[in-house]
Formats: sequence, C-alpha cells, structure tokens
Amino acid sequence: MENKNIKTINTIGKVGRIISMILIVLMILAGVATLGGTVFAGTLPKEDINVTVNGTADISTDGNLFNDFKKLIKVAQEDGEIEADIIGGSNEFVIASVGEDELLDNATVSETEKGYKVDFNSSKFTVSLGRIIYGLAATLAYVVCIIVTLFMLRYLFKSLEKCETPFCDDVIGRMKNFGFSLIPFVVLKGITDSAWGSMFSKNFNFDFNIDLTVVFGILIIFMLAMIFSYGAELQKQSDETL
Repeated sequence: MENKNIKTINTIGKVGRIISMILIVLMILAGVATLGGTVFAGTLPKEDINVTVNGTADISTDGNLFNDFKKLIKVAQEDGEIEADIIGGSNEFVIASVGEDELLDNATVSETEKGYKVDFNSSKFTVSLGRIIYGLAATLAYVVCIIVTLFMLRYLFKSLEKCETPFCDDVIGRMKNFGFSLIPFVVLKGITDSAWGSMFSKNFNFDFNIDLTVVFGILIIFMLAMIFSYGAELQKQSDETL
C-alpha cells in the first residue's frame, strides 16, 4: 500500500513541476525580449541622449479617502527629499530626491484641498547608450540565472513526483543543485539595480552588494540537504537491519 505522506509528496512534486514549467516559458520569453532589446541597442548610433525633466503631478481623491490617508501617512519635504512617513512608525519612503548626483534639481510638494501637488524639474543630463546596453545586459544575465534556477527547481520537483522516499540520492542531489543555482543571485541583484539606477542618473554608479537574504536561503537549502542525507543513511541502515 502506498504511504499517504509519499503520495502527498508526489502530488506536490507534480504540481510544482507544472508551475515551474510555466514560469520557465514566461522567463524564456522575457529573456528573448531582453536579448532583442540589447541587440537593437547595440546597433544604434553611439550617440548620447540629452534629457530634461520638467513636470507637475497633481494627485487628488474624491470623498474622505485623502483625510484617512493623512491620518496614516505624512508627506513632507526635508533635506532635499520628498518623503512619506508612516505616522507612529519608523518606516519612511523617499518619493523624490534632489541633489547634485540626483536626477532632479528641484522638487516641491504642497497640499491641496483633496490631495498633493508636486512640482519638479532638472537641468539637462546625458543618458549614455553604453549605460542602456549595460543595463539590458545585466538584466539578461539576471533572467538567464532565473531560468537556470527554475530548471533546477523543476528537476527537484520531478524527483519528488517520482520518488518512493524523499530520503534518496536523486532528491538530495537535485536539492543541492538548486542551492548552487541560487549563488549568482547573492551579487547579481545589486549589480542589476545599480545598472538601471545609473541609466537615468547623472553619474554612473556600480554597487557590489551582497544579498544576505539569498545567502541565508542558500544555507537553509544546504542544511536541509544535509538533513535529508542523514535521513537517507538512517533509512539505509534500517533496511539493512531488516
């Protein structure tokens, strides 16, 4: 008789395999689009793009929504930044930054009858085609790593779908491969974010940040792999004893 828990694991593996395949197809389409954009940008004349930003954002609501919003969040201008602070909390969100290295030279916020009005402008700054290509290339690398990770996850789910016990070499090996596939994300997200941030910034910035969340995730996966490996040894000893 098939164990009920094993049957549940097989079902989860089947569902996970189907979902991962759908995600793989979507990410491949995203990768193709990004690759096409990168190639297209590479064929453009190597000329800089001059940009000037000027505008007004008038945000208003009907009814009492704005009054309720003001009870929860305070929007104010401080130290060259327009910030939204959660009243009674420690979290704050920067809506717009002003400064020599920032996109905007001036930004002001004023309260209207039922909302806020934000005026902003910048002096002319240059968007380099090289930065655009760099941003697209970094995004392409990020998408490729996601595809590889999804394939590793699919193989893991496939092993769980077919296994008679999760404490087997196939599942453990697939779990370790999934953990290894996550390693590039430790630094890749920071590189991609800085690439896109520099694309529309006055200055080029390269940030090499380590994503500790991903690091802990990888450690947990390898810890689970070691636990499963130990469980496989105990199961093997039990089978030999019987």
